[in-house]
Formats: sequence, structure tokens, C-alpha cells
Amino acid sequence: MPGDVTFQNLLGHSLNARDPFLAAACHPHANCHDRRALESILFATSKLKRQFAVARYTPASILDSLAEGRDERISLRVAKHPSTAPATLAKMERTTTAQDLCVRVAGHRNTLRGTLENLYRKHPNSAEIKRGLCNNPHTPLRLLRRLAADAAPAELKGVARNPEADAVLLRLCWDRGDLYLQAEVAAHPKCAPDMRDLAERSPHAIVRRKLAQNPALEGTVLMRLLGDSEAQVRATAVRNLSKSMIAGLDSGGRDPSSQVRRDQARHTGLPQSWIKRLATDSDSWVRRLIARNQTTSEEVLYSLADDAVMEVRRGVARNPVCPMELLLRLARDPHPWVRAGVALRADVVEPLLIELARDKDIEVLSALGKNPNAPIEILDRVILHKDRDVRRAVILNENAPRRILCGLLEDPYPLNRVMLAGHGNLRDEDLLGLMHDPEPTVRFAAAHALAVRSH
Repeated sequence: MPGDVTFQNLLGHSLNARDPFLAAACHPHANCHDRRALESILFATSKLKRQFAVARYTPASILDSLAEGRDERISLRVAKHPSTAPATLAKMERTTTAQDLCVRVAGHRNTLRGTLENLYRKHPNSAEIKRGLCNNPHTPLRLLRRLAADAAPAELKGVARNPEADAVLLRLCWDRGDLYLQAEVAAHPKCAPDMRDLAERSPHAIVRRKLAQNPALEGTVLMRLLGDSEAQVRATAVRNLSKSMIAGLDSGGRDPSSQVRRDQARHTGLPQSWIKRLATDSDSWVRRLIARNQTTSEEVLYSLADDAVMEVRRGVARNPVCPMELLLRLARDPHPWVRAGVALRADVVEPLLIELARDKDIEVLSALGKNPNAPIEILDRVILHKDRDVRRAVILNENAPRRILCGLLEDPYPLNRVMLAGHGNLRDEDLLGLMHDPEPTVRFAAAHALAVRSH
């Protein structure tokens, strides 16, 4: 292949090589004529068709071509693939009468409303298709109303969760009297105020808990739910509080539930009186979350840096507002996971990174490999490490220079080479070499990167 890679010479190389994985990378960018030539390679065997129908990396254009075949087993796999395009799903709906295939199209998150309406019109009595339509977020309101008229409680739960449902439809679901269905209605942002009132007074905790997660709930209702007798309801209410609400809460009481206190500790904008109280909590998860909270003061961070639980100290090390003086202390922590937390930080000064590079622990070395400011001499050592996960850390470093990355072009672990092919600092000639890799997914990743660059 010529030195200056263009899509046409990449395409020509893929056709001459007869490599289905190179062909797969070129397919989305090729014209109709060239796609047919590529497909003679891609679909040369039934095994290849089955493989591409389920592979996570398969482009939508190949899935579309596979959908045109007559093999129902392949079509079923395509209809299940998360990358299948709306147009492909619509085509499958138009050209098939197979019940199993229609069920999958009805439940696919990429299927658009016109296709969903056609499915209902053709299969009005299919329970499986109706269930998929009830749960599909693209099902239009008018169709949801038809479905709800004779739907079973399990199907109505999908309707009650559907973002297209309106207050009238939600009321119909509520009036069915099913406890779990009412809980789904209570959580919906379009739930009417009178139904929210009923949900708040419900004797069942699950209904009140689902109400507490409603994103449209008034602040006054959330405040009342904070006093609920059930810890799960209070915890859900805490998670739904805005910064302004949490700042205005009374800081005097300590909730008896550790789950509630954990959710309190996750909030940014907490009053310092809350932070100081939660920083001394008996539950280590609460202290860990306060250690990561960017609202936490330096005074409290210094206190938590001496915590007996390693994960709490690690939280301090990962807190963006942790002062450098404290990071210097944590860099010498007896536990490697804490030292690794320091080694990950992009704001750590180079002398400290060099000191950490003397560490023998793989967690610390892996963190240094990911650090965007790690000196080249450190990365040089990391890519020679015997542990494949440590070496991979450098590939995850967006600032890793090409000279360092080239040292991993022949890494013995295939996943490392696959991920390396996607690094933006490699040159075209580096990717050309990976196109001859013995691992098919590496060849695909390299050709895909070149196709994107050159098209």
C-alpha cells in the first residue's frame, strides 16, 4: 500500500487481501458498488455471517446488508444487535412475517414510531409484540392508549414507565389498583398532582419510594418524604434533592440509616456542619464519600487522611481539592491503592511522580501509566512491565507519545493491540503494520482507524 493512505488505496488493499475484517472496516465508507465487492468477502461463509451478526464492533451498514438475506437465524441476531439502524429495523418489519423477528423489532430501542405502529397494525393479537411495544420508549401516545385498554399488569408497567405516557394514561394505570403499577405511575414526571398526593399517603413503602425519585416532584413533598418512617424512602428523597434544597436542610439530626447518610455524603454543596458530622460517621462508606466530596474542607481532608480504613484515605487522594502538601503525605501511604490514587492525578508535580515510579506495586505503576503528565522515562519503564494490565495503562493515556506507543505494537496480549489501534498519536504507517496482525480484531481496529482518518 502507498505511504500516503487514502481510502481508495485502503479499499483496494482490503479487496486484494480478501480479509473479511479489513473489508468490514471499509464497508461503512464505501459506495454501493464497492460494498457489493466487500460483501463477497464478508459473507463468503455462513460462519462469517453469523460472526458479524453478533460482533459488538460490526458497523450498522453490514448489519443492514445481513438483514437482506433469507436466513432467519441471521436476521434474528441482527434484530437484537444494539447497533442496528432504525432504517434496517423498518425494512425488516416490512419484509418479514416471522413472529420471532417482529417481536425483536418491537422491543428494539432503535425502532421508530412508524415501524412500531405498523407492527401493531399487522399483529394486533400478539402478546409478545404488544409487550415489546409497551416497553419501547418510541411508542407514540395514541398507540400506548390502545395497548393499555386490554393490557395485562406486566404490560401496563411498561406503559407507566414509558416517557410518551401522559397524565390521562397514567391515571388509567393507577386505577387498576395494582401496587407495583401504582409505584411506576408515582415515579413518572407526568403523574398528576392528585395522584402524587395519593402516592405520598400510600401505606406501601414501594409507592412512596418511587414517588421520591420522581424528577418533577415539588420540593415541599421531598422535604416531607425526608421524614418518612422507611429508610429507603428517605434515601431516595435525599438523592433527588437539589443543591439549594440540601443547603437549606436542618443539620442537627443524624439519620439512623447508613444508606441515607451515604446518600447525604454524595451531595456536593453540603453545609460544612454536615460534612464535619458525616466525616466522623461510624460507617466507612459515609466517610469514604465525604473524602471524595469536593465541598469537603481542607481541615476535614487532613483528618480523613489519617482514617484507619484504606478506602477513606484513597478518597482523599482522589479528591480534586486535596492540597499538594497532603498528597505528598498520601504518596507514602502504606497501602498501594492509596499511593495509586495520588499517582493518577494530573496535577501532581513531576518530582513526586518520579518518586512514585520507584514503587513496585502494579496498581501504582498502572496509575502512573495513565497519568497524562507522566515523564517519558516513566512510561518507558511501564511499557516493559510483565503485567499486561500495567502495559495497557499507557494505551489509555491520551498524551502518550508515539515513540512510547510503538513499543507496544507487538504486545503479546491481543486486547492491548486492539486498544492501541485506536490511539490518536499513532501514525498511518503504524496502523498499516497492525493491519497484518494475526488477531482479526486487531486488523479490524487498525483498518477502521485508517478508514476514519482517510475518508
